[in-house]
Amino acid sequence: MEHTLPPMRQLTDSLRACGQLQADDIRALAKEGVRTLICNRPDQEEPNQPGSDELADLARQLGISWYYQPVITGQVTDEQGLEFGKILQQAEAPVVAFCRSGARCGTLWALSQKPERSGDELVAELKRAGYEMPDFFKRLTG
Repeated sequence: MEHTLPPMRQLTDSLRACGQLQADDIRALAKEGVRTLICNRPDQEEPNQPGSDELADLARQLGISWYYQPVITGQVTDEQGLEFGKILQQAEAPVVAFCRSGARCGTLWALSQKPERSGDELVAELKRAGYEMPDFFKRLTG
């Protein structure tokens, strides 16, 4: 039986974002050719969440690079966005970033792009990818 991945949001040609990954998801992404995973979810954010160390070990065994950049929901800073951008610059594509729902990953990506792109352009890109975050959109365009 084919494994079904969590819903993915396509942010760029080489970057997708999604909610929490499980071990089977990482195996499926490896078969799909994903080269890098970015975990933006702090460990123990909720009960029964797989630990980042366990997922990182599996990813590396499957030849996938792993970055752990835990970000607290609702408290994403511009500096964390710039750090996310630095990770993306060195990451081998294709890349999948994940957190609880994928929203923090979209936020981090947009903040990483803010120095080069207009807020309106970033809001349009996020909406195209399926994000609806009016408060964050105001932060980008304000």
